[in-house]
Amino acid sequence: MNLRDTYHELEQEARDYADADRALRVLRRRRIVRTAAGAALAALVIAGGVGLQQGLARTPGDTIVAVPATSGSAEPSPTHPALPANGPVGQGAAVYTPCRQACPTLLALADGRQYVLGARTVNPPGNLTLSPDGRWLGMPTPSGYELRDLLGDTTHRIPAPATGGTDSAYSPWAWSADSRRLILGYHASGKVGEYTDVDLATGQITTPRLPEGSEPVGILPSGDLVLLDRSQYGESARRQVRLRTGDATVTLRATGDGVLSDADHGLSVQVSGGRVFLLEYTGEKVAVLEFDQRGVLVSRTPLADGHYAVGPTSDGYAVLQLPPDQRTGRLRLLSAGRLLREFPGEAEIVIPGGARH
Repeated sequence: MNLRDTYHELEQEARDYADADRALRVLRRRRIVRTAAGAALAALVIAGGVGLQQGLARTPGDTIVAVPATSGSAEPSPTHPALPANGPVGQGAAVYTPCRQACPTLLALADGRQYVLGARTVNPPGNLTLSPDGRWLGMPTPSGYELRDLLGDTTHRIPAPATGGTDSAYSPWAWSADSRRLILGYHASGKVGEYTDVDLATGQITTPRLPEGSEPVGILPSGDLVLLDRSQYGESARRQVRLRTGDATVTLRATGDGVLSDADHGLSVQVSGGRVFLLEYTGEKVAVLEFDQRGVLVSRTPLADGHYAVGPTSDGYAVLQLPPDQRTGRLRLLSAGRLLREFPGEAEIVIPGGARH
């Protein structure tokens, strides 16, 4: 079982993302009967959407997003200051909670500094986000959602829809690779009531017109949304998935005896610029499939034992390597064989570009 399966079970089983405790109770109750429970619950890493799926992608003029291995440790400390209420602070590298209980949520910057964001704000998974370039920090607020420029003085505030209820919340659904656009989903009880398209450069907010039953899972370099018909979710074995990209429809297929989803594995679709990534399952083995936007298979990369899928980066695909002992060991975030960053063994993490897809 991989980490993105954990997220999909939150979507399919817990149903109410606005209630973190309820979501995690449901997830843990089901996972306790599976041998992979420890690994799946150990680090709820939110990747996806053109985010870290773009993962640690850069835009012209930006500095590095990932901290080099020599300075990439992210240790919890009671001395971390609170994030300043306004003004530039630095480029974000990760948002994480060092442990599952009684730990604050921290913003780690690319230069190694860390700030406290609050208590338990990583959960429910997926509600916090960093843009692919580490510039924008997104957090839910009592009145909607807030996107703050960590390198400047701008804050975009997205109000909750008038039709929203007390159990509804915004979550980041998909980033564009250039960090200019973010699709937010406003949802409750497993149902999205409205999607919101935010232009970070201008602050303009629009509501995309989507075909009935469609979900935005990515943004192409052309600006077109990548759409998935939600009827393709489910627990039956699936060997192919259809995506609508602009005016075209492409079909992405599993290889060999693999499947893209079944009763134990959720369908995973991630988009990074013009690249589309799926996870393929063959027995207990997982492989990352990379397609171009025409649906042509570019590569198939099996994951080593003890490695769990996170999302695409500018130079490959990020995976987490879990330590033998999560209480004392370190989580290692890797891409293309390179160490991007380390975290405490029980950390829950949001990395740049982290979103629902």
